[in-house]
Amino acid sequence: MLADLRAGLTCVWLFPDAEVEANRADRAVEEVIHGLDDVVDVPGKAAAVRTTPVAALPEPWGSWEPLGSGGESVVHHVEDTFDIDDGFGGWDPFGVFGGGGFHASAGPQLAPTVDARLADGPDTDVAARLARSLGLDGDLVSELVGHGDGRAPVLVVRAWTEANPHAVSRLLRRFQAAVKEAGLKPSDRPRLLVASRLQDLEADTMGLLDGTVTRPHWWWGVWNHLDTATVVADAIPHAGFGQAHNRMTPTKLIRHALRRETVVQTAGPDLGLAVELAKVWNGRTDDLASALRECCHADDAVARGSQGRGTPGAAYAPLPENGLREAWSAGLVDSWEGQIRHSPRAGAGRSGGTELDKLVWQAQNRVLLPLIDDARVGFVELLPRIAVRGVTRLVDTYVRQSLRDANGASADPASMELGELYDAAVHRDITLTDEQFGRLSTLRRARNKLAHRTPVDDALLQDLLDALSGF
Repeated sequence: MLADLRAGLTCVWLFPDAEVEANRADRAVEEVIHGLDDVVDVPGKAAAVRTTPVAALPEPWGSWEPLGSGGESVVHHVEDTFDIDDGFGGWDPFGVFGGGGFHASAGPQLAPTVDARLADGPDTDVAARLARSLGLDGDLVSELVGHGDGRAPVLVVRAWTEANPHAVSRLLRRFQAAVKEAGLKPSDRPRLLVASRLQDLEADTMGLLDGTVTRPHWWWGVWNHLDTATVVADAIPHAGFGQAHNRMTPTKLIRHALRRETVVQTAGPDLGLAVELAKVWNGRTDDLASALRECCHADDAVARGSQGRGTPGAAYAPLPENGLREAWSAGLVDSWEGQIRHSPRAGAGRSGGTELDKLVWQAQNRVLLPLIDDARVGFVELLPRIAVRGVTRLVDTYVRQSLRDANGASADPASMELGELYDAAVHRDITLTDEQFGRLSTLRRARNKLAHRTPVDDALLQDLLDALSGF
């Protein structure tokens, strides 16, 4: 976004409704403004006239000197309004560090119903308000583009706060046409940054954008695994933190990691759900579906229409496909880690079944498989002492032929799998104590389940944790 704006391009930034209602869209816009030198934020109007829920305008960053009458200007000068210590400004991308959490603000307010004829009045027309901010007497577009004084500001419009989608769309069309006709160098161009939901613009607006002077950006595939993991870590503090009597054990550490990762995989890019589920779910796999139902309140009509998987490669596209846009606007589908991910709020896995099992299995794979393999290596290291007929013969007998060298030499003992070690123990070719054999058997059962894309249930998980703690 910043690269396009700095290159002299007008930008249209489309957000899902959920990002706007939770004020995360406002924070994203503020972060972009932070990176620009000359920004004019559209001033507020005399009365709100939208009849759809809109998010409240963000708090201003600091004091400014008004230009023109009435103190209406909100011209940002970065050097005057920021005290930068760490290079990241004050942006809280998740809305948690300031205590806001991920819940939609109690704030989308229904604006009063107003006669539509008032939508083009001087106090509500976005272009007129911007012109007054800049001290221009005539038409904003003509004056700024055609008779400018060399200044090239970025004009920021949050379309969800505007009364009239037609006025915003009209400004965008006239602005890009005038900039193109004027033939200004990129460095001399004034630019618009229009942040919007789909319903805040006329239906044909996006199709009429001129790619030579305007770039669309969609809030699509923005969040990734690390983002979700970060907010889950904040929602699930480290087990035993601050409690001297509750010291961590290997079993507790693994359970804690597994609980976090399961929440991450289940919620995916739905950060609000991730926080809710982290607080509600007790960590037992058997209780995950009921915890999801407690957290999910999706509209059934929207949920039924939001399960399309998209065409191959849709997750890597820069915008959601047409068939996914209704669900995307509702915050029920996104591109996440190279997949089209439907939120459980849309019904995906909310009632358990194969979809939820898949997500739990993915989480267990990430946490448990490395630990199981470490335990396997622990048994391999015992082979010189427990192989009845020597390690070489043991490997020749039990390791698959396909893993041996092309010249027929024995495979590396480190390649022995848990199943092969178990078979050797059953046939008394390695000697194990009853405790060791029990651990090996448990590791094998858990590994086989995960290898067949089946999650480990709570009973086997407890046995597995006991087996892992023995190493």
